[in-house]
Amino acid sequence: MREKIQKFGRALSAMVMPNIGAFIAWGLLTAIFIPGGWWPNENIARMVSPMLKYLLPTLIAFTAGKNAGGYRGGVAGAVATMGIIVGTDTPMFLGAMIMGPVAGWCIKKFDKLVEGKVGAGFEMLVNNFSLGIIAMLLSVAGYLVIGHAVSWVTDGLSAGVNWMLAHKLNPLLAVLVDPAKVLFLNNAVNHGIMTPLGIQQAAEMGQSMLFLVDPNPGPGLGILLACWAFGKGVTKQSAPGAAVIQLLGGIHEIYFPYVLARPILLFPVMIGNICALSFFTIVDFGLVAPASPGSLISIILMSPRGKTLLGVLGVLIGTLVSFLLAWPMVKKRPDFQGESEEESESESESEGEAVPAEPLPYIGKVVFACDAGMGSSALGATRFRSRLMKAGLSSIKCTNCAVEDIPGDASLLVCQKQLADRVRASGKEVLAITNFLSDPELDALLQRLVNQGAEPQAATPEADAATSEEPKDEPDINNKVLAEVKAAGLSGMLDPSNIFVGLPSEGKTTAILRTGGFLASSGYVDGAYIKSMLEREEIATTYMGMGLAIPHGTSDAKAHVLHSGIVVLQYPGGVDFGEGVARLLIGIAGVGDEHLEILSKVASTLDDPEVLELLCTTSDPDVIYRILR
Repeated sequence: MREKIQKFGRALSAMVMPNIGAFIAWGLLTAIFIPGGWWPNENIARMVSPMLKYLLPTLIAFTAGKNAGGYRGGVAGAVATMGIIVGTDTPMFLGAMIMGPVAGWCIKKFDKLVEGKVGAGFEMLVNNFSLGIIAMLLSVAGYLVIGHAVSWVTDGLSAGVNWMLAHKLNPLLAVLVDPAKVLFLNNAVNHGIMTPLGIQQAAEMGQSMLFLVDPNPGPGLGILLACWAFGKGVTKQSAPGAAVIQLLGGIHEIYFPYVLARPILLFPVMIGNICALSFFTIVDFGLVAPASPGSLISIILMSPRGKTLLGVLGVLIGTLVSFLLAWPMVKKRPDFQGESEEESESESESEGEAVPAEPLPYIGKVVFACDAGMGSSALGATRFRSRLMKAGLSSIKCTNCAVEDIPGDASLLVCQKQLADRVRASGKEVLAITNFLSDPELDALLQRLVNQGAEPQAATPEADAATSEEPKDEPDINNKVLAEVKAAGLSGMLDPSNIFVGLPSEGKTTAILRTGGFLASSGYVDGAYIKSMLEREEIATTYMGMGLAIPHGTSDAKAHVLHSGIVVLQYPGGVDFGEGVARLLIGIAGVGDEHLEILSKVASTLDDPEVLELLCTTSDPDVIYRILR
């Protein structure tokens, strides 16, 4: 159930978080230029209302639609949301979070329904008109029906929030929000619920306290300061750095492991937040726009004119109350992030005597994963990447991602223990930790990377020669192609000598072998990679449409890639790939993830049909070179 809730929360926050910069832009315009702002300006302030009503909901809808149905889904979501925006007077943030995913889902289902059924040459016609018709129907439905229904719901929620404000009960929101936060639902609560409601309230009242329910760094900071003052071992060592990041960086995930390791600390967090919210209620303080990330700096920037000190005092109150309540709890059990130092030392000694039964798999890429992929995982990856550089392990890649976006080439995934079950679903090796800054497991991982040595070679020269042999049904073709390629004497990443124009039409297998042979003779791959290109074609075609094919090896063949590079083969008469006739073959070899960058550059270059036609017909290699370069 927790995993399902986290996934739903991730979907909600993923609609809003990529657009936080736009919310901040609107908030700064509001704080600075509206009447009562820092520098009132009637002309510039005219942007505030249209941005609130049109821009921000449309951005949310586009992002939500894109998450559900790709770029076409994003466009459909934006168009559909215009119906509910125009049809009502209520800011349609909640409506955008409904219409965007619905539109993206409709586009995705339609594309799946017509997949493989559209005739060659009609793809663009079908894509454009299907998108236009679906988006138009949804926008009309939003204008006539959905917008009014969402408006009633939004007005009801706003009335509930206003009732709580009128009865001074809004501090009790901390009782619901803080337990959800430490279960890594902070992004969902803040960006999926509080931000849309807070923006509507800010539009009516000029500020909203809902922007402070989740982002206040004070309660979490109090826990970390108590751990620093009264903790021992790992707890005491890691708390100072975590406290700085909590206060100034606004990454609240940094204190979650301290609370989860000793759940009773949840009460100081809640009571600290209740006291801070009570103070904000008494002095009538709120922010003009979301504070993201939830740091002291963000709260200062988003405070109304003349009220900045009140925001700082609220953070200090939350910190002080949380610290005083956590003091005896931490002092009673000073090191609660793991076993005692004596146990840890004895265990490490016993582990040092053990000899693993078999060698551990080689790790070439470490990926830190968190719920949103933007906060704690980025921090952990940055810190560990620095440790890799200092250890002389710069060849090992280290990056971060969201739990739902784990890259396929990751060797090992690092995540907090509460997310381990979701991460293990990827089938990768997982290292579950409690603290991204100084967890002992990270020290052990670094030592493992130091000890593993160089990446093992996948094959000997003799094995390469054996695996590069042509399948038994076409041995002569392979020998002939390799002989022709070796005579070419190619070099360089991409230069005219790696581009071949006017080639006579031939079979698909022969063309792929020829492409692989040119890659090998250029020094990009070894002989075994050529066979993997044929295996890749059996799994799924590399024909991309519009006369373009991009032959390459399987993911397992990366060990046979020596350097990143491409070769270009032009067949004016075409090569039949079954799904279509390719007139341009671009052979790809990429080290690590570098092939993705190459593919992206090629794809962006070939977006223009006229450019692609020129590439397929020109007799001058320099023309192709200049375009692709």
